Amino acid sequence: MRERRRVRPWQAGVAAAGVAMAAAGFGFWLRGAQGPGLEGTWTGSAGRPGAGRVFPVEIRLAGAEATMRWEAGLRCSGRLGRTGSGFVFTLDRVEGDRCVSGTLRMFPGQDLDRLVIKVTRQGDEDVTYSGHLSRPS
Repeated sequence: MRERRRVRPWQAGVAAAGVAMAAAGFGFWLRGAQGPGLEGTWTGSAGRPGAGRVFPVEIRLAGAEATMRWEAGLRCSGRLGRTGSGFVFTLDRVEGDRCVSGTLRMFPGQDLDRLVIKVTRQGDEDVTYSGHLSRPS
């Protein structure tokens, strides 16, 4: 007959602390993904894969109002529409010569004030351009 192993109190405490930390981390992650942590003005640069050309990008997120400007001299502009995900936006009402509508995807960067962006043209799966943005702390 096998002897049943007993769980020591410190083992139960460590397991409970691990579960509590995982739940808290998941809660913080969900709260950040809902969008309030993205509010503000984000600036940086982006480029087209393989083109070797870099241009400025500016994104403003303020409540229901969200806009994006890009290209040399920030000549392109468009409205960002919120989707079901806090990090995915539609890019429409685009103005500017040879500027196109599409989808903007944001990914958290190294800290809370940095983002990686990827933009695809409407109806396309390939990334049109990507870049890095930050906002003042």
